[in-house]
Amino acid sequence: MNEMPPQFDEAALEQLVTRLNSALESYSDKDWSFSRIILLVRPLENLDTPYVLWPEFVNPVTKQGRSDMKALTDEITWGERHSSELGILEIVSLRINKALLTTSNSLWQNKRPVLRLAKRDLLLDQGVRSALWYAVREVTGEDFDSR
Repeated sequence: MNEMPPQFDEAALEQLVTRLNSALESYSDKDWSFSRIILLVRPLENLDTPYVLWPEFVNPVTKQGRSDMKALTDEITWGERHSSELGILEIVSLRINKALLTTSNSLWQNKRPVLRLAKRDLLLDQGVRSALWYAVREVTGEDFDSR
């Protein structure tokens, strides 16, 4: 994948999260397994966790970008088969990335976001003050109720 992007200020992260959440709204409740994930921006000082979510960007029209997108697809497939071996934050990132794969390249103007786990302390050392976090909203559905 591409290197971490330059540091975002909180306003830029909020703007990105708004775009991401808007794109994620089109992913069906059933595809979310009735546990819809919503992204948030949180100050790192308020998060008591060693890892947070951080965006990377891939240009899917370049040779490297196509290779990165293939690797992401393979990673998601592997993660779905091995979810019992993963931490919750890893599962969250995989589910978000899977949902984002259903959006068009043109929506992102060939700067497709991919969410990765980043070490909180490393971001703080780089002067980053806020990062992405998540919330889960459980939703009801006929399929969910009949499981």
